[in-house]
Amino acid sequence: MLIDVTLAVRPDMPHWPGSTSPVCEWETRMDRGEESDASKWTLSAHQGTHVDAPSHFIPGAAGIEDIPLDVLCGPVHVVGIPDDSPIRADHVAELPAGVERVLFRTTNSTTGRLFKPFDPGYVAVSAQAAEALVAKGIRLVGIDYLSVECFGTTDFPAHHTLLGAGVPIIEGLDLAAAAPGHYQLTCLPIRLTAAEAAPARVILTR
Repeated sequence: MLIDVTLAVRPDMPHWPGSTSPVCEWETRMDRGEESDASKWTLSAHQGTHVDAPSHFIPGAAGIEDIPLDVLCGPVHVVGIPDDSPIRADHVAELPAGVERVLFRTTNSTTGRLFKPFDPGYVAVSAQAAEALVAKGIRLVGIDYLSVECFGTTDFPAHHTLLGAGVPIIEGLDLAAAAPGHYQLTCLPIRLTAAEAAPARVILTR
């Protein structure tokens, strides 16, 4: 069974405060008498479902094109978080032994928060949980909202801890259809050069 956990990119999708929504323009249109439909999209590298590379917060660190595919693809555990509060270190402590990739399925997915105007009360990863993930040897972390960081932080501890340890982050996942448990993950970000992030298509297989 294939589960597409990628948000569809559309002009009216939620976006981070201060950033812009995606814009679709047309270079040619058949209904204008031109030879084909050819669209041009303008969007942030952090729009929708995307991967943050370590260079997003760590100067000189790996960019998108440097992340090995064997980190982005492989066995993954989807963790259900029922609380409408930051993910804690004790949630991480409950991960099964041997897990290397984890995606957090929270009320962001189960309440449809991803499809509503930006909500600063979204569920994210606490600083303590980020430290616990690194200590546990997790190689990849995913979250079902626009950022892994709790809104309003000024020092960005989750990003600094995870990316500083070389752990890529998938943000903007739609995990509503993915029940907690084990899956195979395929995450393929666009191969941008010298980029700190890139939109990605993300699929779970069970």
